[in-house]
Amino acid sequence: MGRLEDLKANINEYFKSAELLFKQGLNNAAFMMYFKTLVAIADYILWRDLRTLPDNHGERFRLLKPRYPDLYNVLNYYFPYYRDTYTKRIDDRLLVAVRNDVIGLKEKVK
Repeated sequence: MGRLEDLKANINEYFKSAELLFKQGLNNAAFMMYFKTLVAIADYILWRDLRTLPDNHGERFRLLKPRYPDLYNVLNYYFPYYRDTYTKRIDDRLLVAVRNDVIGLKEKVK
């Protein structure tokens, strides 16, 4: 498999895992997997278009902000909630919102 195919496989695996957790009512775990799906989508787009992969979230955000502001805004919005999953609970509305954003962004991965 090539790098794009690997990244696409990760997107699909993370999303399927998130959907299973979502259906089981495991909100924090589902949110974490939806966020990982968003990160994998970002990495897919960065590799597809720029042939670069970030080493960490900070670098990812720096690459996305000027080139893909819409994707940057989505990731930047959810990132604090992702960090909060270690100590707080994710509510249903936020979980549905991230799920809908992931579903919409998955369409950009072709």
